[in-house]
Amino acid sequence: MYWKQNIILLVYPLFLSFILEVCIHEIEFSTFLNLAENILFTIITFLVINQASNFKLGNKIAALIIVFFYIFFLIETGLYLLFQTRMNASYIYVILSTNYDEVKEFSLVYYSNNLIWLLLFFIPIKSFFSKKTHQQVKVKSINVIVSLVFIFIMLIFLKHSKLIVYNLPYISIKSYIQYQEQIESIKEFNITKKNIETKSVTENDVIVVIIGESTTSKHMGIYGYKRNTTPKLKELSDSLIVYKNVISPHVFTTGSMLDILTLSNYENQKTSNTLIDYLKNAKYQVFWLSNQRAVGIHDNIISQLASAADESLFLAYNDYRNTTLYDEVLLPILDEKLKVKGKKVIFLHLIGSHYDYRKRYPKGFDTFFSKIKNNKTQIIDKYDNTILYNDFIVSEVIKIVSKREEKSAVIYFSDHGEEVYDVADFFGHFEDKPTSTMYEVPFLVYMSPAFEKPTDFLIDKTRVFMLDDFPHSLTHFMGIESELLKKNRSIFSSKFVKRKRVILNNKNFDSIFR
Repeated sequence: MYWKQNIILLVYPLFLSFILEVCIHEIEFSTFLNLAENILFTIITFLVINQASNFKLGNKIAALIIVFFYIFFLIETGLYLLFQTRMNASYIYVILSTNYDEVKEFSLVYYSNNLIWLLLFFIPIKSFFSKKTHQQVKVKSINVIVSLVFIFIMLIFLKHSKLIVYNLPYISIKSYIQYQEQIESIKEFNITKKNIETKSVTENDVIVVIIGESTTSKHMGIYGYKRNTTPKLKELSDSLIVYKNVISPHVFTTGSMLDILTLSNYENQKTSNTLIDYLKNAKYQVFWLSNQRAVGIHDNIISQLASAADESLFLAYNDYRNTTLYDEVLLPILDEKLKVKGKKVIFLHLIGSHYDYRKRYPKGFDTFFSKIKNNKTQIIDKYDNTILYNDFIVSEVIKIVSKREEKSAVIYFSDHGEEVYDVADFFGHFEDKPTSTMYEVPFLVYMSPAFEKPTDFLIDKTRVFMLDDFPHSLTHFMGIESELLKKNRSIFSSKFVKRKRVILNNKNFDSIFR
């Protein structure tokens, strides 16, 4: 009975995955939910294989299905062994926005000896393509009908029990479709005639928006961190507004940037008008200067949003080079764009503190060394060195802008934060294992003496704010008014109204982490 061999082939990765999770990490409630989903997924796969055997190429079809079945378990188990997290939409978004170089860095940084156990998944590999494993049989209508009914019932149960959120194929397909829909909606908006009407109540020359990467305010000296990681910004502190309570809407770049650069937010998640289009309609030239790459596996959401600018430049264009461009390469280009005549907004997208941390700063900034040397302290040291270098970049931008003696301003924030052994015993940013430091980001503002503020401008450094309202804040800050722009959502407005900062699946950040 060859169906018995099929059962063994399918049950093997199911229980291997469960055993590895239990033995290497402690048991969690999600362990059993994931096991239940995996059992149902295995049964569905078994029924599909049996039906595939009824076709002419049944052996090859069944073998291919089993190969993919093992790959899914391999990925799911590997992810859990590394980070003790489950696959979710944020991982798929990151994968779709990632390039070869990032994959290589990620692999080197997060490699764990625990992954050696994944080799156990390859033990039955010879059986995948064994002619004896799958046998074409005579089709019996009743068997086909019964199998289809069982598959349908189990799919309905998976969906309504919400166990399907643990299913890797389902999450991958759904997230890919959603990602592509967002890109297409942005593309369509970029080529469609805009029905935007704006009015400017102030006249300023230049606004520079610096967008950092993976930088948490918790590791910045200007925010009270134990190390002096921001000496240059402290020197400029008399001319800076340092907002103390700002968070990102997500802990991964694509999700955050989509909210930061459009009127999309938790209350209105459908991608709508983009920030850049409002700026252009108000007669500002918009430049996007990035030290990140323009594309991942496909054109990513950020590059599509940036394409609306009058000029966009991505400096890290080659996925395969071994050298890393430091953020200082943006400085001479910034200086050049500042000389362009007319009103302008210049976005600087930094590589910031993105892992691999040691590749984000020149040797001259290799400053912090812990007395106790181990893997954890070395990672913290390297991360703090990225903050020190970032301090240099941001302060240099402010100096370059201030020297021009124009009606100018600089705003700096990071797309999201980073956990670096502050709250939890790991480093990185994973939306499935959220910590406060992954969300808490710096938000600094510099204004030249001549900068024109709107009449209802108000400084309150303690305001509770989330960056999905940045479009409302920047346009208000610049004196741009339009129907969909709300002053009560601007951190700079006297009409500001505190709102619940919703993250993840309808969770209140301030209730979870305060």
